[in-house]
Parts: sequence; structure tokens; C-alpha cells
Amino acid sequence: MEKKNKWAVRDVITTVLLTILLIVIQLIVNMICMANDFVSMVLSVGITMLLCAPVYFLMVSRVHKRFVSMVYMTILGLVFLLMGNWYLLPYYMVAGIICEGILWKNGWESCKKITAAWTAASLLYNGVNLLPIWFFWDTYETFALSSGMEQGYIDSFVRYYTSAGWLVFIILFTTACGFAGSLIGSRLIGKHFKKAGVL
Repeated sequence: MEKKNKWAVRDVITTVLLTILLIVIQLIVNMICMANDFVSMVLSVGITMLLCAPVYFLMVSRVHKRFVSMVYMTILGLVFLLMGNWYLLPYYMVAGIICEGILWKNGWESCKKITAAWTAASLLYNGVNLLPIWFFWDTYETFALSSGMEQGYIDSFVRYYTSAGWLVFIILFTTACGFAGSLIGSRLIGKHFKKAGVL
């Protein structure tokens, strides 16, 4: 079992490359969605989770080892750290640990467990917007203004994420999108990736 879970160089390369792809998808979605405050604040995280789910499924299924989610979440946290949001690194590392807990017992062989892990990750991804409001507002506001965000955008952010109704909708929408993306990823794994010899 220990040998089976030992990482090879190919596993490291696959995890890093697919992690980069996941992050690129997230950044592109964020950039496109920033054209509209409602889409950016309310829908963008859900859209991101929907589009990234098949890539996550491919990564976990192909590497077939423990700690894939942990590596992905840690690298994602490091990207946010480099962008000035230092508090997201430990947060995403904890999210990675939660995903690993779900997948721990050969979870990479079960589409249901991968679905559960990504759905949990989708729920937790909302922390990227909730943590600044709850605990790190000064840090976030400084980062937002220095990166060129307009005050109107920041005001919209505060309005959506301090409204209980919008907050419930955003969390439910994001989690549902993550789950829907997982269903798509599961079908792709069974019908296309395996037949194509990717797995």
C-alpha cells in the first residue's frame, strides 16, 4: 500500500500542470466576470467551480495518489499570497486537508467521493470573498485599491456579501455549480478520458 501511494515524477508534473490549468481557468473567469458587478460578485465563483470540476476529476483520477487536493489547494493559496492576500494560504491548506479527508481511503477510485470532495471545495471556495469581509477588511481594501479596483466595485462587494439573502444564494449557487460540474466530470471520466487512454 505504501509503494502504491508513493509519488513518481510523472505524478508531480501532472499535478502541477493541471493545477496551473485550474488556476488559469479561475483567473480567466474572474477577469471576464469583472465586466459586470452582479456576475462578478454573485455568479463568478459558481461558474469557476462548474468549469474546473472536470479538470479536478481528471487530476485526481490520473494521479491516483493521496495529497493531490492538498497540493492543488496549497499552490492556489500561494498564488493568492503573491497577490497580497496572505490569509488565503492557510485557509486553502485547511480546505485541502478537508478534501483529503474525504478522499483518504482510495477516494480517487470513487466518482462519488471525488464529487463529495469537489462539492466541499466549492462550498469552501466562498472563503475567498467571505474572509475579507469577516476578518481582513483592511488588507483586502488596500489590495483592491492598489490593484486598480474602483470604489464602486468595492461598495458592490460589501453590499452583496453583507446581505443575508444574497449570501445564502451565493453559497447555495456555488455549491450547486460545483456539484453539477462534478456530475459532468464523472461522465467525462467514464465516457471519454478512459476510452482516450488518458487514465
